[in-house]
Amino acid sequence: MITLITSKIRKGSPDLELLQQFEQFCSGNSNWRTRKGPVLFSPRSISSRMYTLIHALLHPLLRHFKKPGAVLSLGLPYPLYLYAKNFPYFSIKYDLKVLWTYDVWQPVYIPFENLVRKSGINLLLLSSRQATAHFQQLDIPGCEVHWVPETINTDEYEFKPWHERRTNILSFGRSWLTYHDAIAAGCVQHHIEYAYQERNQQHDVAVHGLRSHLQFPTWKEFISGLANAQLCICFPRSITHPALAGNVSTLTIRYLQAMASKCLIIGASPDDAAYLFDYNPVVEVDWTDPLGQIQEILANPEPYQELIERNYKTVCEKFHHKNAVAQIEELINHKLARQ
Repeated sequence: MITLITSKIRKGSPDLELLQQFEQFCSGNSNWRTRKGPVLFSPRSISSRMYTLIHALLHPLLRHFKKPGAVLSLGLPYPLYLYAKNFPYFSIKYDLKVLWTYDVWQPVYIPFENLVRKSGINLLLLSSRQATAHFQQLDIPGCEVHWVPETINTDEYEFKPWHERRTNILSFGRSWLTYHDAIAAGCVQHHIEYAYQERNQQHDVAVHGLRSHLQFPTWKEFISGLANAQLCICFPRSITHPALAGNVSTLTIRYLQAMASKCLIIGASPDDAAYLFDYNPVVEVDWTDPLGQIQEILANPEPYQELIERNYKTVCEKFHHKNAVAQIEELINHKLARQ
């Protein structure tokens, strides 16, 4: 038996909303039992600390209670969130404690390792290949580690014919000022419609998060904005923010979202892509003339339509949430059967 703990986080940021959508998909498209975690009210810095404190106080007692099967948590690989959003289920002993998560970057390997050991994770599922390889090498006692890449619900995305899209090039969320600065002025000069999330040196989405002045205030507007874009800029975090990512160059959902919306991706392919695709899904930036490359694509888009359609087919077949559900369930059942 698999028990999924779903989050109840109020006033969440876009990334938290995506996580909760994934949880709801898993709940509605599997035979897993679902249990709701406590409400993490605002400010979350207080509510998460409160439930983590309660966990610390009650864990010595609750750990003596044993339940059969596996308990599963998705995302948020941080001590305050792991204990708070899953309380009291990660305080109780199960046959198997499972965590699938993203955002395990090289600079946080040590604190995350401590969290895995302290929380008693038996099955650790990570979205990046590099992080998976690192934690497999650690050989943490009683903890098995596997690579389960990120996925999306492709059914939720929309697309338009290329010639009906009004945004020529789109950047959303985390951006890279090096590329932005190389094309922004030229886009204005040549009347290329370039849409991007405002950013400066004082406020960086990747560092400080995004809670206000959203480029797309609602999910519907985000879906529409992607469907209206011809090109979508995607760079791995290891390029845009190497101090935060270290050597982890993974396929994040922004690539998948662009593919599902039939945008042509321009930027750089993450290292993980070489193990997930038998082709390069990204048009690599021509740094000798980045603006001229955009102009050439917009003037002559026909040669790129095959790549767009191939990306769309691949994301629907291989990176749909249903694939993650099947892979997670298979790994859990296999681990339970061997215990």
